[in-house]
Amino acid sequence: VTRLVADLLGQLSMNVREIHSRKPQGYRTRVSDEFRKSKGIILVTSDVSARGVDYPDVSLVIQMGLPSDREQYIHRLGRTGRKGKEGEGVLLLAPWEEYFLSSVKDLPINKTSLPPIDPEAVKKVQKG
Repeated sequence: VTRLVADLLGQLSMNVREIHSRKPQGYRTRVSDEFRKSKGIILVTSDVSARGVDYPDVSLVIQMGLPSDREQYIHRLGRTGRKGKEGEGVLLLAPWEEYFLSSVKDLPINKTSLPPIDPEAVKKVQKG
């Protein structure tokens, strides 16, 4: 999923880097350093960027898919809004993953549904 998202963002001409377990450690270190120093890079990362890795000045974290547990969800969000700065988190869940929301119901979460997909767009995709 990490590579797919990075590829999609790259095709939209966004300045994006990816980090995941299939990348060599040297590459991951270089990209992490580049992300820390730059203001205009989007970093798409798996949980390989876990505890002990600090990325200052992150203003948005988008979590794609179900975290393994409540603590992982909170830890991922902890990447944003550090040192008194504002930050925001988005959690994208498939309908069958929504059960996770019961484990974080005490947290300030605003649930939003996606708008319906245009039927004409569906027909175009189905035609190929």
